[in-house]
Amino acid sequence: QRVVRALSEAKVDLNPHQLEAGVFAIDSLPRGGCMLADEVGLGKTIEAGMVLSQLVSEGKSRILVLAPATLRAQWQQELKDKFDLESAVVDGRTVRATGNCFDQSVPIVIASHPFAANRSELLAQITWDLVVIDEAHRLRNAHKPGNKTGKALKAGLRNAPKLLLTATPLQNDLSELFG
Repeated sequence: QRVVRALSEAKVDLNPHQLEAGVFAIDSLPRGGCMLADEVGLGKTIEAGMVLSQLVSEGKSRILVLAPATLRAQWQQELKDKFDLESAVVDGRTVRATGNCFDQSVPIVIASHPFAANRSELLAQITWDLVVIDEAHRLRNAHKPGNKTGKALKAGLRNAPKLLLTATPLQNDLSELFG
């Protein structure tokens, strides 16, 4: 019932597994979030969009989407077209000389992993309602000393609930999944 309001205006034909995954993700947020690890093309972006739409419908306005730089515009377009959600892409061209570039007037901010990692102190200044990390496998082994991007994001987003998206199969090694 919780997602009915969010989906009433959505322009998507949901498959049952997408609805189930979206509801699972929403229910996981009070416990810190979850990972959605579907195969390529099964709708992880739709599932995440459902979660974002629900949170925005509940008045949440501090949502961060981290994606590879090549996918930022696609995320913005899909959120607008399918869920009528406004978002802002922040990157080197949009950074203001003063202030926090992640503090935007729209509820959803989209940035690349490295851009956000290089500004982890700014990330930490905002109390995020949710952080979606697309292609989360790129941050695998964030606990190891050599993963500077993962360590910086972990520091900047320490207390934020996270929704991790990946289509890359993990080897079901507990340390790899934890990392």
